[in-house]
Amino acid sequence: MQNEQAPQNQATETGVQAASPSTARSRAIAIVSMVVVLVLPFAYLALHRTHSDTVGATEQQPSPAAAPDIAALEAAARSNPTPANQINLSLAYINANAPGRAIPVLNTVIASDPKSSIAWNNLCVAHTLLQEYIPALDACNHALQIDPAYQLAKNNMKWAQDEKQKMVQTLSTQEQTAPADRNSSFYLAEGLNFLHVGDNDQAIKAWQQALQHDPRNALAANDIGTAYMLKQQPATAVTWFQKAIELDPALQLAKNNLAWANGELNKPAK
Repeated sequence: MQNEQAPQNQATETGVQAASPSTARSRAIAIVSMVVVLVLPFAYLALHRTHSDTVGATEQQPSPAAAPDIAALEAAARSNPTPANQINLSLAYINANAPGRAIPVLNTVIASDPKSSIAWNNLCVAHTLLQEYIPALDACNHALQIDPAYQLAKNNMKWAQDEKQKMVQTLSTQEQTAPADRNSSFYLAEGLNFLHVGDNDQAIKAWQQALQHDPRNALAANDIGTAYMLKQQPATAVTWFQKAIELDPALQLAKNNLAWANGELNKPAK
């Protein structure tokens, strides 16, 4: 699947927060999450000293010398899995252009403490950078239900809403493309945009069209499998990931997603 750049130069303060030690002493950790496409745009960072005392957002990636030591943060989170350590690790992942790695860490905090508005806010940012606007808006909604005065979450909600609307406008423009100009690349892009706005069924239809134009398009098969995973249909997804691997045995993304789907299938019934 393809990735697009996140918007830069936000007019209002948006982004993630570091954990406040005073709000994170009594929380524990336990959850897993899905394999997601990584290598994504840089997040807007806001550091946090208390729950509402934020320092201004930065709009540029820190220099390598100033970048946090992710290995050290991972080690700290393993040896002392406090919510503060987990949230700060998630922040480092986001700043390293890997918000997909931040999501399971934040879900771990939320599983232990569903009232962590900081974790919900940062989850909103991670999903927005992944262009997953429906879960992004849901995460910001949770943050604001917990703390209606949380301005950073309000800003991030507006950011996610604006990006979702841009995607809707992009889809509207794509629909004006003449049928003769629609090829497999067109349908791959269209399907991805439908996925971004949460329309999994239309995404599947677009990727099926891509396969009609190019029956050996492994990415289209992989993406159909991804949509079925989001529809909570892992058995169907497995078939599509296997097809993607048959079409392109070197497609690591499909292999990762097949492992994800099999993991979901093998989970014990609740």
